[in-house]
Amino acid sequence: MRLQRICIVDDSGAMQSLANRVFAQQLGKELVVATNGFHALEVILEQEPDACFIDVEMPELNGLQLVSILRANPKFEQMPIAMLSSAASIFDREKGLIAGADLYLTKPFSKDSIEQALREMEVLHE
Repeated sequence: MRLQRICIVDDSGAMQSLANRVFAQQLGKELVVATNGFHALEVILEQEPDACFIDVEMPELNGLQLVSILRANPKFEQMPIAMLSSAASIFDREKGLIAGADLYLTKPFSKDSIEQALREMEVLHE
């Protein structure tokens, strides 16, 4: 599976800018941005991205809740999902994986870590 259209869900403008630089400019991916969990539900339904990178900490509907909602929908239960967080403990990582994420990446991310994550997600969802 080639992951070309990527949705980044993050309420931070700085992280959205970093995602644009890494995903769109450096990796040539089509980037779809959602600014919070509720906005992400709309964007994902409309745009049908190939994969999502979702921030854990967001107001109202956090990333863990969003992943659980997506995994409960048959249309998105197999979509590759990575969690993004500045929290790097084993406990935080496990919460993300239990919610249904394929991967858990810590911020700030780099081009190399995103490339590796995309490769892993493509292999997991072949």
